[in-house]
Amino acid sequence: MSCVRLMFVFAAASLVSPIVFGNLDDWRQSLETLKSRLDAKGPPIVSRTHVPYVTITLGPVQVHDLDDANQILKLGFFVTLVWTDNSLKWNPSDYSGIDRVELAVQELWTPTVILANKASGDGPLQTSMPVTLTYDGRLFWQNAMTVSVLCKTDLRKYPFDSQICPMLFSSGVGYKITLKPEITIGGDGLNLQTNGEWETVNITSAKTTYAETESYELATFYIHLSRKYLFHVLNLVFPMCLQSVLNSFVFLLPASSGEKMGFVMTVFVSNALFLSLIHNSTPSTSDSVSNLSMYLVMVQIQGFLAIAATILVQNVHHRRQNVQDSGDPQGCRQVKVTPQDNTDCVPSGQGTRDADTVTTRKVPLDRMLDCIFFVCFMCFGIGSLLALVYA
Repeated sequence: MSCVRLMFVFAAASLVSPIVFGNLDDWRQSLETLKSRLDAKGPPIVSRTHVPYVTITLGPVQVHDLDDANQILKLGFFVTLVWTDNSLKWNPSDYSGIDRVELAVQELWTPTVILANKASGDGPLQTSMPVTLTYDGRLFWQNAMTVSVLCKTDLRKYPFDSQICPMLFSSGVGYKITLKPEITIGGDGLNLQTNGEWETVNITSAKTTYAETESYELATFYIHLSRKYLFHVLNLVFPMCLQSVLNSFVFLLPASSGEKMGFVMTVFVSNALFLSLIHNSTPSTSDSVSNLSMYLVMVQIQGFLAIAATILVQNVHHRRQNVQDSGDPQGCRQVKVTPQDNTDCVPSGQGTRDADTVTTRKVPLDRMLDCIFFVCFMCFGIGSLLALVYA
C-alpha cells in the first residue's frame, strides 16, 4: 500500500513541476521585459512648473548618546523617501502578475535630500539599498542611518530635564522638490532599543518654507527626550542630602563635648572630596546653570556657615566657662517671691512675712544658639532640596 502511495506522489509531482517551472520562466521573462521598458533616470517632471512631491518618513529611533557639553545628539533611525513617477506605471496582468520590482540606485533618479544640522560630514542622504518600484508608479527608498546632529540643550532642570532635538531635512541643489514629513510608529513604538540615560517620549514633525533668493522646503522632525534621573538621584542628590543633614546635626552636640569643630570640619572636607569625585558626572557647560549645580553650591555654603556658627557657639560657651571659673557664676540666679494672697492676713503690728526664696536655672546661651541654628540649617537644607526638585 505504501508503494502505491509513493508512486502516486511521484506522478503528481511530475504533473505539477512543469507548470511551476513554466510559470517561473514566464515570470523571469516578464521581469526582464518590464525592466528593459522602464526608464527612470530622469526626474518625474511633467511640466516646467511642476515640482515633485517627496514624502520623507521617519521610523523608530534609537538614541545612542546626547553630549551635553558639545550639544551633539547621536542616534540611529529608519528613513524612507517616497515619490511618484507616472511614466513608470504598468498593468500587473500584462507581466505575469508582477506588481513591484527592485531597481539599483544607479539605474534611476533619486531626490537630493540633505540633513541640514548634521554635526559631522556633509552631502545628501545616500544608501546602497535598492529602490522598490510598484505598478502604480510609486518609488520607495528605505535607509537605516546613524548620524550626529546639533542639539541645543537646556540644562536648567538637570537631572530632571527634558530636551527637544530637531532634525532638519532640506532639498539640495538641482531639481526642486517639495518635502512632506511623516512619522511611522511600528510594533516597537518609537524606540528600537531602550537607552540607559534617555527615553524617547515623542516624535513630532513640521513643514517650513524658506524664501530668500529662492524658496525651498524644509521638513523638521523633533525628537522629544526625557532624562532618566534614577542614577543621578541615587549617586548625586541623595549623598548631598545626607551631607546637608549632617551640617545641621553638629548643633545637637553640646559645646562641652569638645567635638563640635572636629565634626563639622570632617563633614566639610568629605563634602569637598565628594564634589571632586562627581566632577565628571555633571554637565560641563556655562550656557545654562543647572539646578543640581546650584544645589551643590548651596550645600557648600551651608557647610561654610555651619563652621562659622560653630565657632560662635564655642566662643559663647568658653566665655561662660571663664565667668564661672572666676567665681561669679551666672548660670543661676535667686528670685524673691512674696505671695500676694497672704499680705491681707497679716495682723497689725506684726512685721511682714518672710519672703519665700525660689531658685530658677537659666538656659545657657550657647545651648539656645545651638537650638536656633539647628532649626535654621534644617530649614535651609529642606528649602534647597525643594528648589532642586520643583524649580
